[in-house]
Amino acid sequence: MKTFRIISGLFLFIFLFSNNSISQNNDSIYYLFNLSIEELQNIIVISASKKEEPVQQAPATISVITAEQIKERGYESIDDALKDLPGIDFVNVHGTFPIIWAQRGSYGDENKRTLLLIDGIIENNLAEGNVLAGPQYSLHNVEQIEVIWGPSSALYGANAFSGIINIITKKGRSINGVEYQKGFGSYNSQYDKFNIGKNQNDYEFSLSGSLYNTDGPVFTERHPSYNNSYIKNAYSIIGRLRYKDITIGFNRFDRPMGIGQFSNTPEYYNLPAYGYENSEGTTYGGAQTTANGEKPGLWHSNTQTLFARFLKEFNSNLSLKIETYYRVTEIDDDSYEYDYLGNNKFRRDVYNHNSNSIGSELQADYHLYKNHDITLGFQFEQSNIERGYRKSVVMSDNDDYTIMRLLDDNYRLYNIYNNYAGFMQYRLNTSLFNATNFILGVRYDYNDVYGKTLNPRVGFVSNINEKLNIKGLYGSAYRAPTSFELFTETTVRVENPYLKPEKINTSELSLGYKITKDILLESNFFYNQFSDIIISNVPVGDVNGDGIYNYQNQNKGSAEIYGFEIRTNAILFKNISIYANYSYQDATQTDSLTNPVPNVSKHKGNIGITFPIHNFIKIHFSENIVGDRTTSPTNPDKNIDGYYISNLTLTTNNIFKNKVLVSVTIKNLFDSKYNDPGIRAATGEYYGTRHIQPGRSAFIKLTLLL
Repeated sequence: MKTFRIISGLFLFIFLFSNNSISQNNDSIYYLFNLSIEELQNIIVISASKKEEPVQQAPATISVITAEQIKERGYESIDDALKDLPGIDFVNVHGTFPIIWAQRGSYGDENKRTLLLIDGIIENNLAEGNVLAGPQYSLHNVEQIEVIWGPSSALYGANAFSGIINIITKKGRSINGVEYQKGFGSYNSQYDKFNIGKNQNDYEFSLSGSLYNTDGPVFTERHPSYNNSYIKNAYSIIGRLRYKDITIGFNRFDRPMGIGQFSNTPEYYNLPAYGYENSEGTTYGGAQTTANGEKPGLWHSNTQTLFARFLKEFNSNLSLKIETYYRVTEIDDDSYEYDYLGNNKFRRDVYNHNSNSIGSELQADYHLYKNHDITLGFQFEQSNIERGYRKSVVMSDNDDYTIMRLLDDNYRLYNIYNNYAGFMQYRLNTSLFNATNFILGVRYDYNDVYGKTLNPRVGFVSNINEKLNIKGLYGSAYRAPTSFELFTETTVRVENPYLKPEKINTSELSLGYKITKDILLESNFFYNQFSDIIISNVPVGDVNGDGIYNYQNQNKGSAEIYGFEIRTNAILFKNISIYANYSYQDATQTDSLTNPVPNVSKHKGNIGITFPIHNFIKIHFSENIVGDRTTSPTNPDKNIDGYYISNLTLTTNNIFKNKVLVSVTIKNLFDSKYNDPGIRAATGEYYGTRHIQPGRSAFIKLTLLL
């Protein structure tokens, strides 16, 4: 275990050097670099109850990533930040869906079981229900990220299934000027980012944007000229304008990128990964280098949101929020993929879908008497959602290429979804066991496409004393069947408009104990039960009587997951901060047979340390440790080996009176070789059995504050 010996030596060096060389730093430097444990426990969050409360009082297992942590740890996108948290599994395909994650073993098809919010408004793709993560979700304008484990449909409705990620952007007052960032890195990567913000009298505004380009890793094992993990002009633009109690906001996230390893064939099992010139091997799969003068694929997703929010606190007992929003999500019509058909022939398939939604929500928070709080809310949403991908036809065909083209909007098939919802949360504050809050919540949704759902949650939060905090929680949630699952048909698959939502019931117990004023230890124990899981391609016989055997999506699956997480935060010598976490999860699912949930590791761990040197440089070192992972039952690889990778970030401070900041981040510091499991039903033919991961990479960033 050479890497562990290196790391152990590095930690010893850090400890000794830091104790001798920076012990004289004053309290102002301590405050600049770290929050105290007490301050960490009292960070204000909004996601758990849809209103502000200290994280220690929130009825949820929740982690907060602050703006300072984002900066000092070198996080550039949401993918970076999640990797250091407990209980989240990842598959990185470097394209299409750049990174696929699962909270607490709830692996599902491309991020459909987590709800992503931007300032409290849902960001998930409307047609497919998933989170299309990637570098367009830059973190340079983020105040904090709130990550919740466990079901939250009692407040948020559909798809708040295994957790919530709420990205809260910086307000004008916290920017208070102009900030510009320029970055360069491996794979010919570069980005530009900016923040502009101001607060004056009754007005406040902020505007931020980012632009990212990269050639992406070159997986020579796949092809000597591999070029399918590029990103071209991925950008974001986020604007907010507030006047008194009214805020108007706009987001656009746009990400044109290659298909990556999404549909690559494997490089062994006697199935060649590549040949030369136009030969891509002997099996079906996505092309991996330039074909017909074009890159092998382009997956161009974008989302747009426009909202208006009225938030008024009438007095200490009553506040009111009224919110209206309009959203558009699409796979743009320039998206395509070259598929290898065998015999040195390719087909250029094209993809497009476009959906939109408009909705309003009313929420009132009322403090009843001394110990009673109640939240009441109502929501209506109407969505125009396309039925799968737009149809296409052959435009040209020859011995080398079949070229497809999209049909125009007249062939767009869609459904109108109307969703009506009401929710309530009641909190009783008592002096039981010193200070205990009891929470009761419920939400009712009626959707005229897939029916009604009722999702309760109950729990308690008890501060036994200044050291011990206990949370007991039970809740349910649902994942709505997507338009693709309900209505998309193929040559053999028939639609199933009667699909029900997937359901989850979760019980968990959380304990937080402040060992000393500078060391906090937390543990979470959970048990999840899934029902009505949507299983793809269930055999149903010859439905149409045309001699073709048919398949259908059906609610045939169930799953059971239990486990625990342990995490700690510590402050040493007033200038060294350390975090560490460990996760254990046992996940099984049942269709016709019982198998482990694919792509899930039973054992995971993360550790990180941050410290300053001579009031000039901050150093952050982290280690991600992942155990062996399961795979799909159809995957010839029955197990994917675990790995451990190290990351290092150095950030300067106090250059030109804190107006200039330079940071360097090295990912996979020791150049570890590892793979992620194949996604979907990996067979070794169209879908790869494993996905090769890149080695060491480095990035440098210059920040100017004006």
